[in-house]
Amino acid sequence: MKEQVVIITGANRGIGKEAAKQIAKSGAKVYLACRSLDSANQARDEIINETKNKNVFVRYLDLESVDSIIKFADQFNEEEKKLDVLINNAGIWTKTKKLTELGVERTFAVNVLGHQLLTHLLLDQLKSAAPSRIINVASHYAGGLDIDDINFEKRSYNETIAYKQTKQANRMLTREWARRLEKDNIKVYSMTPGFVPSTELFREQNAVGKFLLKVFALIEGRTIEEGADTIFWLATSEKVDGNNGGFFNQRKEEKCKFDNIDEERRLWDKCEEFLSKVELKESLAK
Repeated sequence: MKEQVVIITGANRGIGKEAAKQIAKSGAKVYLACRSLDSANQARDEIINETKNKNVFVRYLDLESVDSIIKFADQFNEEEKKLDVLINNAGIWTKTKKLTELGVERTFAVNVLGHQLLTHLLLDQLKSAAPSRIINVASHYAGGLDIDDINFEKRSYNETIAYKQTKQANRMLTREWARRLEKDNIKVYSMTPGFVPSTELFREQNAVGKFLLKVFALIEGRTIEEGADTIFWLATSEKVDGNNGGFFNQRKEEKCKFDNIDEERRLWDKCEEFLSKVELKESLAK
């Protein structure tokens, strides 16, 4: 991985931080793209101390904010001539329904739309590094996506469904990106870290929810190191044993039950409809 440049969103804690650490050990130049600069700087210092790789940098990125995403991409594109691996890892799970500036439900805006815009804005750098890779951190805990009701206008808002539909969307958009970027020699993969109870993703759960999570953790739980392993493997392997656009678990490709090219294109069009409100100097990639 020496001479390679990697961005990982949400790398200040959990599986994102662990993946960043393992990738830094391999010698790559790593950018931690995070909303919390204090914890990101702590993570950077820890990673540098452990890996002895000084090429670890923190940059502010709030995936809920269009302005923040554009500023991050502009700064990165000024600093670097290429991007070898983009890891779209950051995500939220929130009990409160809120619409963002683009009029999109916040969980979907952060987990899906923010990464969709970020990927668009970094495409030139990914093309410059080709063969390059995009890795979307999805989940087995996915489903319930209603492309016509992403904002829960027809349904009662439910934080679990709001989260699960974003993970389904991550898996579906991965295949659409893979088709669109194949000619550019950019591979796109999605993966599941499994159930990692020690992350802060579930911090808004009530007492009953937290109890059930502890029970489930005894059966299906994985450590942060285990959850991050497939991210590291997809990012660093010379050859990934699996299909472009594939969904991976524990370094193996799994059949994705959401594989539907027509729905994937319809979801892509819905995301682009939301992003059409974003004012950029150049239009987004088609």
